[in-house]
Amino acid sequence: MDVDWQQLEQIRELTPFFSSEGTSFRQEIERELVPLQAIDPHDLDNLALLRVLEVTNGCAQWGFRRQDQDCLSADHARNCMRQVIGFIKDKRILLPSGETIGFSPVVEDLIESGRELYQNAFKRNQASGQRAYYAASTAQFIAYGPERLQRASDLVELNFESLFTPIWIARGQRYIAPYLQAMR
Repeated sequence: MDVDWQQLEQIRELTPFFSSEGTSFRQEIERELVPLQAIDPHDLDNLALLRVLEVTNGCAQWGFRRQDQDCLSADHARNCMRQVIGFIKDKRILLPSGETIGFSPVVEDLIESGRELYQNAFKRNQASGQRAYYAASTAQFIAYGPERLQRASDLVELNFESLFTPIWIARGQRYIAPYLQAMR
């Protein structure tokens, strides 16, 4: 995957880490990429779907917290969060059709590691937690690549539009877009 690192540096949530720790932050992302590159392509497809669900939910939750004009109701936002957190905790995605998407044990461990990174960064407010989280998150976007992320985004739109609404699916896609642009 050809990555435009200068474009990555311009992504709002990454800029502080590249500005203060440029080379070492890039090296951390590259280290996070190594185990992801060894994962079976089918598992990467499923992980990309989970990641797009996480991002879409995150956008909807932030919109609710900020009380954006188009924010979901409290119950609706809570339902989104409950479902996506359930997918992460259970390490399986239940599609509205009844189909279940599961993960191999290695990938389940990776999901748990990501959950721990998120908890450290945003729930426990550990100083180095955000850096580690964003390095891992960026590595995931790079490992999944634009085509896989687009397919995952299409699946979220097809299967979860009633959960998130078109507005929040579009916001999730806009969040991911700068990462995709850095990989073209």
